[in-house]
Amino acid sequence: MLRQIIALWKGERHMKKVVGEFGEMLSDTEYLFINAWEALTGPAPIDKIPQPFYDRDIAVNSREREIRRMLVQHLSIYSKPDISGCLAMMSLVKDAERIGDYSKNIFELAVMLQGVVEGMKYLERLSSTQRKIADRFPLLKMAFLESDERAAKKILKDYAPIKGECNTILSDLLSEELPTREAVATSLLSRYLKRINSHMSNIGSGIIYPLDQIDFVRGGLLE
Repeated sequence: MLRQIIALWKGERHMKKVVGEFGEMLSDTEYLFINAWEALTGPAPIDKIPQPFYDRDIAVNSREREIRRMLVQHLSIYSKPDISGCLAMMSLVKDAERIGDYSKNIFELAVMLQGVVEGMKYLERLSSTQRKIADRFPLLKMAFLESDERAAKKILKDYAPIKGECNTILSDLLSEELPTREAVATSLLSRYLKRINSHMSNIGSGIIYPLDQIDFVRGGLLE
């Protein structure tokens, strides 16, 4: 649904800014996700990340408020406002904010684990899932900014396999006898990755589907 609306919005100065701000918001969440994982696994020194990381998290929240303000302004001022498009954007912007929040949760876990998870039994499986999610960010941004239905459908097609990986890790973990610290960290990371995957897919669904079908199953692509 939103893909047609975005194409129209690009011709209107006020709503063109909404599109641009959301594109930047997606870039900010990609930064948070990638840097949080690097802090967790060790490539990036954790003491060098905090301020730029939290500055970017603040930027995500600021963009969310700004987009909402612009949408309300559009609904209030224009004689024929795009109500459905604005409501869809309200939903999508919240999903993007939640991606930022879960990425921050990963970073906070990295701080508690002192930025090193080497030796964790499930680390390679978690990292494999993380890489698949990371690869979806440029695709998601392209799907939104270019109103690319094929890219959005690819996001949705990847949703179930990634969700399955997270569920399998958690299921396998329940049959293990691992140290408490490692078991808790693995469980949390599996959950955070699963939720980030879901919120990315919610955004993908908003690009394609009508407002009342955002976040729900259609053609087996999303649940």
